[in-house]
Amino acid sequence: MPDGAGLGPGASWNWDRGLFPATSDAALADHLATTTRIIELDGVRDDPSRPDAAPVPRWMLDMADAWVLVPLPHLGSLAGAILLARPPLDRALDWEDFDLLKVTGRQVASYLAEARAQEALADAQRFDEFNRRFAFILHDIKNLVSQLTLTARNAERHADKPEFRADMVATLKDSADRMNALLARLSQHHRGRSEAPHAIEVQAVVHRAATSRARQHPVHVSGVSSAIAHADPAGLEQLLNHLVQNAIEASAADAPVTILVGADGLNVTIDVTDQGCGMSPAFVRDKLFKPFVSSKPGGFGIGAFEARQIAAAMGGRIEVTSREGQGTCFRVVLKAAHAADLREERAA
Repeated sequence: MPDGAGLGPGASWNWDRGLFPATSDAALADHLATTTRIIELDGVRDDPSRPDAAPVPRWMLDMADAWVLVPLPHLGSLAGAILLARPPLDRALDWEDFDLLKVTGRQVASYLAEARAQEALADAQRFDEFNRRFAFILHDIKNLVSQLTLTARNAERHADKPEFRADMVATLKDSADRMNALLARLSQHHRGRSEAPHAIEVQAVVHRAATSRARQHPVHVSGVSSAIAHADPAGLEQLLNHLVQNAIEASAADAPVTILVGADGLNVTIDVTDQGCGMSPAFVRDKLFKPFVSSKPGGFGIGAFEARQIAAAMGGRIEVTSREGQGTCFRVVLKAAHAADLREERAA
């Protein structure tokens, strides 16, 4: 098989691997790649002046069982070579043998190339997944930094108040927990906390998302308190964290973000609304849900993209209504469930 500039031992069958040197042979690899000729080793042994003799290594000629060397050419490159042992019925090769070995060599080369391409694709997919996960984490780290920066700024004015100190400790503990969760998500072996969608009480998840951001900005929750939806609670909370954080960043300091829960029997809706700068129809249509595209200075353009992916994984969707200068409403639409479904989930 290719080994640096030369060829090194690969797979073997009916050969003693100890007979092959560990070092690669660049001259032989270059000759086979250039000529693609099948080398009959007995001919080289009988006539050292043959054109194919010079690049054949001495150790190969010294092996009495080494019979024929078949190159494996593929699209102008050398995928490897096969060293065939002498058959029980030893004879000279004729033109039909050479044609058969040539066709077989090219077929084997195509299989090897396909296997290498699959390995390269798998490696690329693993790197892509790692990069995607890292991009999401950078976005979440940015949100944590904003939260900690606000806490530090307020500490300069309110550090002497016991209630502020208690709130600050809670904020720091929450931030540390979220950072540990981010590190776990970055791990290649981490499978995440995602669950199959099942019946959950939406208000409980909404209140957790609102409470985690309430120290940064006013967040008001209202609507149907008994709404039950098919969802992954951890995924839904992460989705709402993205939407609420985006709403906070788009809002003025004194303009609250509202979360409204609705239900019509078929669907459960969660509206996250801000009174910020809004977005143009063109931005919503062409750029909002694309990764690494953001309307905010220093934004990563990940929050809305990941939120939509999470919603789709739960069988839901996200709808957006926005007007420049008036604000934005992100609506999360989930499949409704019933109280009986929730009781079955709890019983299980």
